[in-house]
Amino acid sequence: MIDRVAARPAKDRPFRPWQGEFTYTYVANGEYYSGFHRIRARSERRAEERISGWQGRMVMVRYSPTKPEISVLLKSDQPGGQLGN
Repeated sequence: MIDRVAARPAKDRPFRPWQGEFTYTYVANGEYYSGFHRIRARSERRAEERISGWQGRMVMVRYSPTKPEISVLLKSDQPGGQLGN
């Protein structure tokens, strides 16, 4: 589930100086874990648009079976093939 979203300046990215950030939680083998995902954007407004409506949504998380603390969100796994607009 997406727990938190934020638009922040991206460091050292002159062509996409903003990013939308997702913090998510998931359960693997009965334990809770969290992860982080970024979406690059050209402006603060665009970063905010891309993260709008995602807080509290359920998402598909892929994680390592041997190291469940390692995870990733893939756009293609999400409903409608989207992760941010």
